[in-house]
Amino acid sequence: MKDLLRSTQSEFMKMRHTKLLWIHVLVPCAGAAAFLFYYTSAPWGPAARIQAYVEALAVVYPFLAGLICSMSVELEEEGKMQTFLIVCRKKRHAFLGKWLALNLCSLAACGLAVLGFAAGYGWMIGENPFLLHYYILSALLLWLGQTVLYTVYLFLSLRYARAATVAAGVIGAVLAALMLTGLGDGCWPFVPFAWSGRWSSYLLLYEGGDQDRWNHVSGALPAELAVCAAVAVLITAGIFLWFHYYEGRRCEE
Repeated sequence: MKDLLRSTQSEFMKMRHTKLLWIHVLVPCAGAAAFLFYYTSAPWGPAARIQAYVEALAVVYPFLAGLICSMSVELEEEGKMQTFLIVCRKKRHAFLGKWLALNLCSLAACGLAVLGFAAGYGWMIGENPFLLHYYILSALLLWLGQTVLYTVYLFLSLRYARAATVAAGVIGAVLAALMLTGLGDGCWPFVPFAWSGRWSSYLLLYEGGDQDRWNHVSGALPAELAVCAAVAVLITAGIFLWFHYYEGRRCEE
């Protein structure tokens, strides 16, 4: 446990003087501000505005996560992977510490993006169709749906470096958008890029009070969540098994 805490702390120290921390602050604030200024004159209903914003976050998130993971691994490349692989007695703690640090930053970014938008929406537009608990749950679901992606992106960054990770982020953003349409019905639980958007859309459906549509989708929800959990376990276990044998020799362009 001490190794894990030390590794996580070291990750924050590495990020302190880089762009990584600023990205997690400025990008959510800029995105929320852009949507809020647009919504001051957009002829949309309140619920439609919230839905469009949350779905936009779910679509953009995979690309930003891939970019951030590649930048984080590049910090290790500068030191030839030595501090990353040697600082912990158990090598898996190095990977887990980086994953945990990035996910804590991600959680803070989600909070800024969603709760900041909610506060600005009430102040600039003067009407808010949902209570505070909806925005808190929405931020948590957006974040939770990306935690597995951080594992995937770290693997790609360590194995294939930046180009592959950014490409995966672009593909993930496209898939996230497609899975929000009818094309994703039935298959979205097998696509981790879709989880944030689908979970958030279900929450919006439940909070919006459309009982007929909610009854239509809620029956299959337990099975879909079980598939999501199984996919997450398989991906995470496979990557941690791979990292057990990783020696830093292939993290090159």
